[in-house]
Amino acid sequence: MDNEVFNSIINEYEKLRSDEKRERDMRVKKVYSEVPEIEEIDKRIARIGGETLRTILSDPENTGVKDEMKNKFKILSQRRSEILRSRNIPEDFDKIRFKCRLCGDTGYVENKGRCSCFRQKVIDHLYKQSNMSDLLQKQNFSTFRLDYYSDKPVKGREKTPYENMLNIKRYCEQFAADFDEQHKSLIFYGDTGLGKTFMSSCIAKYLMDNGKTVLYIRAAKLFRMFDDDKFGRLTDGMEDVYRSDLLIIDDLGTESVYKNNNSYLLELVNERIITGKKMIINTNLNFEALEKQYTKRFSSRILENFNMLYFYGEDIRRQKLFGKV
Repeated sequence: MDNEVFNSIINEYEKLRSDEKRERDMRVKKVYSEVPEIEEIDKRIARIGGETLRTILSDPENTGVKDEMKNKFKILSQRRSEILRSRNIPEDFDKIRFKCRLCGDTGYVENKGRCSCFRQKVIDHLYKQSNMSDLLQKQNFSTFRLDYYSDKPVKGREKTPYENMLNIKRYCEQFAADFDEQHKSLIFYGDTGLGKTFMSSCIAKYLMDNGKTVLYIRAAKLFRMFDDDKFGRLTDGMEDVYRSDLLIIDDLGTESVYKNNNSYLLELVNERIITGKKMIINTNLNFEALEKQYTKRFSSRILENFNMLYFYGEDIRRQKLFGKV
């Protein structure tokens, strides 16, 4: 989690507490206006509290006076509860109603550290930053369906599509679980409609649920961003392309071909390799086609720093369209 996300969450908590206090004050003002006797009782209870404190400080052994004050407090509290019940007013109307009772909307629990609600806010921020919020609602390891992949042999392949995808799923689950220890990035390649983007989402959700930053971006948009940044038209977003823990580039090879694309891509890959930041590249191109479109220097980086996973089988979109599964 970077400082920008952290500061944003802290500001959220501060605003939340401010809003809750304002809502409490409005409730109190409304009740006091409608039932003046409640305001008078609350003032008397406050006075008793002050008198009790002064008595304890000046004469700790004077139990008689303290018992008398406790009795007054009890009588007033009972009367207060009766009035509130008769008017259908919640007894906690004058209390701040925190969204999280564990931490009181501070994000921290005493002697335990960050609250679970803080962690959830981190995850929510990471989802927003990733450009994958909608995808992640449906595409994760728990919803990945292997029944879209045939268990029939495919000519020229040792494994059936089902066996191949089962291996890929297991590999990707391990990749996500051991993300910090991974030394290589991933390239998912194969025809369209075989689950490359889906599998990327699975890894992304796992990582973001564990506090990692992930950025998903289509190749065409990425290269437009590079151009806009070069000519001063881009004001935000380029930093995350380099800084995110995982960068997912989708549909590489489908973008319009411009002379600067190769240098942009090579520079990005080199920079992320140097800084130890991993990538997932989804493409329809095999190794030879990638080398042809993006030069041997790029293919050399792939050989050294990426593992390539081949997706094959029948187009899942067509299966859904014709109701095969």
